[in-house]
Amino acid sequence: MKSTKSKGLSVEAVVATGVGIAIVFLLKRFLPIPTGVPNTTIDLGEAFISFLAAIFGPAVGALVAFFAHLFNDLSWGDPWWTWIVADAIFGFMIGFSRNFLKLKTEPLTKKKLFQFNLLQVVANIVCWGIIAPLGDILVYSQPVGKVFLQGITATITDVLSVGIVGTLLISAYAKTQTQKNRLTKE
Repeated sequence: MKSTKSKGLSVEAVVATGVGIAIVFLLKRFLPIPTGVPNTTIDLGEAFISFLAAIFGPAVGALVAFFAHLFNDLSWGDPWWTWIVADAIFGFMIGFSRNFLKLKTEPLTKKKLFQFNLLQVVANIVCWGIIAPLGDILVYSQPVGKVFLQGITATITDVLSVGIVGTLLISAYAKTQTQKNRLTKE
């Protein structure tokens, strides 16, 4: 008998990707909170990317981050590819939290939230503190001081955005899930 398990994204994941792109685009486009550093904002879209990636995994996280960032950049003018790619890598990295969070099948614990936030801090440092600034230097010949100021600012603000809003979204979602052994017979 042939296996009916398909490879690739489920229908649910594809729908979540499309809806996620739209929501993250709207958050990035219409709710950016200025930081005082040019072209750098407090980005609530990163919290929503993290939320979707925690549920659906690396592919959804990367696709949502890539396309939402691309569409946002296009709405302002030209795409800034180094940051678009860094965002996709962030979504991909944070998607691995799905493996230990197991939001659909296991209760959410403080330990799992700590692991999630440790992962998001590392992912933010790698993507915004290293990849995006180095990409700006190598691809766009941007000044070192400027891009590392932007990268450090984005790292800090995204760590806070994901740490607060992303954690709240994940916690709220976990409370809606019926997990194995949660229901007891009365």
